[in-house]
Amino acid sequence: MGDDLGSATVERSLSGTPVPRQLPPVPAHFTSRIAELEALDSAAAGQEDDSLDRSPAVTVVVGPGGVGKTALAVTWAVRNAGRFPSGQLYADLRGFSPETAVPPEDALGAFLRALGVPPERVPVGLAEQAALFRTTTAGMRLLLVADNAISAAQVRPLIPASSGCVVVVTSRLRLDGLHAEGARFVDMAPLPEEHAVELLTRSVGESRVAGELPEVTTLAALCGRLPIALRVAGARLASRPKWPVARMVAELRDERVRLTKLSPVGEASLTATFDSSYSALSPHAARLYRLAGEYPGLTIEVGAAAAAARVSENEAADGLQELADASLLEEVGERGYRFHDLVRLHARALPDDERFEVVARIADWYLHRMTRANLAVIPMRWTVGAVRARYEAAPALFATGAEALHWLDERLPDIIEVLEETSALGQDELAWQLCEALWELFLYRKHYQLWLRTHEVGIAAAHRCGHTIAEARLRCQLARAHLDLGRFEAAETECLKAADLARGAGSRHNESVALDQLGMAAQGRGDFERAVGFFGQSLVIERELGIERGVAQRHRRIGEALLQAGRTADATRHLRLARELFTGIGDVKGEAEVTLSLARIDARAGEITAAKRELARAAAVFDESGSAAYQSDVLVAFAEVAELEGDFGAARAQLIEALDLCGPTGGLRVQRARARLDALAARRDHPQQPEPTAGE
Repeated sequence: MGDDLGSATVERSLSGTPVPRQLPPVPAHFTSRIAELEALDSAAAGQEDDSLDRSPAVTVVVGPGGVGKTALAVTWAVRNAGRFPSGQLYADLRGFSPETAVPPEDALGAFLRALGVPPERVPVGLAEQAALFRTTTAGMRLLLVADNAISAAQVRPLIPASSGCVVVVTSRLRLDGLHAEGARFVDMAPLPEEHAVELLTRSVGESRVAGELPEVTTLAALCGRLPIALRVAGARLASRPKWPVARMVAELRDERVRLTKLSPVGEASLTATFDSSYSALSPHAARLYRLAGEYPGLTIEVGAAAAAARVSENEAADGLQELADASLLEEVGERGYRFHDLVRLHARALPDDERFEVVARIADWYLHRMTRANLAVIPMRWTVGAVRARYEAAPALFATGAEALHWLDERLPDIIEVLEETSALGQDELAWQLCEALWELFLYRKHYQLWLRTHEVGIAAAHRCGHTIAEARLRCQLARAHLDLGRFEAAETECLKAADLARGAGSRHNESVALDQLGMAAQGRGDFERAVGFFGQSLVIERELGIERGVAQRHRRIGEALLQAGRTADATRHLRLARELFTGIGDVKGEAEVTLSLARIDARAGEITAAKRELARAAAVFDESGSAAYQSDVLVAFAEVAELEGDFGAARAQLIEALDLCGPTGGLRVQRARARLDALAARRDHPQQPEPTAGE
């Protein structure tokens, strides 16, 4: 999920919009499929003519698993890429994988990011995502490949509105529901015998098999004439130049005893081919194959594989590479590997008593890695889980908070899969700790939908294992999502439950957090006196516990509430004390947050230059945070100062930029920025109107 923070060059259109080139490589030795390629050509014909009133061309490639649907779609797409100057998008929807199919909102989010929409701007809801996708792709000539779809509902939101676009869908099912979108259907069957033989011959070498053509024909039949199986068999022969084809044929025949263990959908010979490849592995790679097959996510990286097998990362890297060389894994990036769905099923069917421990091992690895990332994002955060304490004096794993957030964002889909599988297996202690460790990412990147989903799982896990303090903590984390979304009643419900749990368990720290967030909910409702009361109660506890950062944070909260209530002098006293405390403990982000309010006070007092200078310092801190939400806060503050200075044009530009950063995610930041923008327009038209106060 996250943007690449490296120095790689991104291709851009003349308008500056990124041009995605997401198509996978064309498979080696792609053979035949002339009729299917022509059908795709026919379906896409005429899409270059924008003057015609038509919908995007949608083609559904239908056939059994392993028949080569993806190879056909990618080959056609790559050959025709030049017809789509706006780019090519690709998504594996995983409809037929052991894992849960990819929801359309996840695929849409990835497409929007590829088209230049920052992660923080991707909306929460599917309808809003689809609307933004249609707007973003309007007028484009775009090619979209939706691979392994399970239903028409999964695909329909991914179809652009522009008539210049072409969509190619692959599925094992006939998605009749897409007929309403004008879809055409291309059926795929296993390769004809002559073409299956041709593929094997090209893979192994014509001179190599010249004397064994009958055996090659037999081998093609044993592989079910499915391209994926033929490629595995060809690769094994090509890498073993002394083997006759007859030896491979003999091995496959011996393994037919396993055919009855497969489902009755024509996959028996494919499994026999995988068994043959598996039998040639070293013991280390074979063990890694069996255990890595239990990985709940899509792409397993070397560290997670090492944890699964309890070996060193170097040993895991060697084993994964051997599996990739045997065509049992696909390399993804520099240190990631992916199972084909049918290969994963084969790996999971192999007996291994260790497999029942694998998910817990991987979950523990993610917990430790996430914890080390979180230390780079919020170094002084208090946690219920004990893992953080192990690394507080250890060398940093990530150089910056932004780098750590990038890794967390990128791995988020797999982390969620691991969290949910861990919970499903009854590993509740690990499940709630994984959920707690998502705090930093969600606080900075605002993935609200996933925030709410994961915390329901984490809270249930903490409750099942009777960990009252953990449940209180996670309810507070969930409440923060509701607060950011302006759902104050839901936030109060969670915080009141958390406070009761914390008091019952004697957890003063969690009680303080719950009181703090009850104050935020009251402040959001406009009840500033009640908010200050809650913040004050929390402040007493933070002092009692000797938590300097908590004391500073509560003074900041009180100051901001008083400022909104119009009590500027009292607000200034609390805010200055908060900044002094944050400076003393080296919390530059906390200091920057206080600075925003103090700069507003300076500007209202006519100290415009001082206010701008302070905001510039805060902006430098938030620019390094990796959070568009915090960056937008600075822009809103700059807009208020510009408005006080009478520079309405600058104020409007800054508010628009703030909305560009965080607008599509929704929540209070968006509401407040839009309110200021509306008030600015009204004030420009009616100069005598009073200006709004901060936070309105």
